Amino acid sequence: MRVKKSLVVVSLLITFLPSMLLAQEANRERTGASARPVGEIVVTLNENFLNSMLDQMFALGAPPSYPLVLAEARDTTNARQPPEAKSIASSGAQNSCRSEIRLARESNGVRTQVRFVENRIAAPVAFQGSYNAGLLGCINFEGWADTTINLGFDAARQTLTARVDVRQVNLQGIPQLAAASLTRLVQNAIDRRINPIQILRAEQLATRLPVGENNALQLRAREVRPEIVRNELRLHIVYEIVR
Repeated sequence: MRVKKSLVVVSLLITFLPSMLLAQEANRERTGASARPVGEIVVTLNENFLNSMLDQMFALGAPPSYPLVLAEARDTTNARQPPEAKSIASSGAQNSCRSEIRLARESNGVRTQVRFVENRIAAPVAFQGSYNAGLLGCINFEGWADTTINLGFDAARQTLTARVDVRQVNLQGIPQLAAASLTRLVQNAIDRRINPIQILRAEQLATRLPVGENNALQLRAREVRPEIVRNELRLHIVYEIVR
């Protein structure tokens, strides 16, 4: 009798177990478990590639330039600009001395380039510029900034961006009286005008596979993990499948 009951239980399990498993799978999909990790790809960028891009940028003609202001103007009216920014703009217009910083390929032996040093991305940035210093007149200057590039991935926007953090500004050819204010203006210009820099849109490497008439599967980046190995930047892009 016990043997017969056991056989009945086993028969029921064999009959209904597949249906139970399918029901559980459908329930997981309904509750949002539609994205599944599938693996990763590695994109490798070396110093030569990145610096060749900088060479091409400077070869195009006039380098990028940015105005020297202490803060972003909230609108285009002079009434709401910072006092120092207004004085710079007005006096610059009168004396034809544009207060601005221009990125340069090289300044006093320091080149604008990307280097991988001690597991970080170092980027010395050379520049030239002019500054209307009021009673001191128009000051032409040059120098370079010691910067570090930090990478960040925005999963919602599917973008990898870089932020240039200024560690030190080195100026040459300026009076001591203007050194502090000009250093602050140069650092502000780099912080506010260059950042952020879009490096990669992960969707450019994504694949969409149609399944049936109204369905499709798509690879979407879930994580981008940078790694520096010798003179290479390796971007580990972890993908997941999305229905």
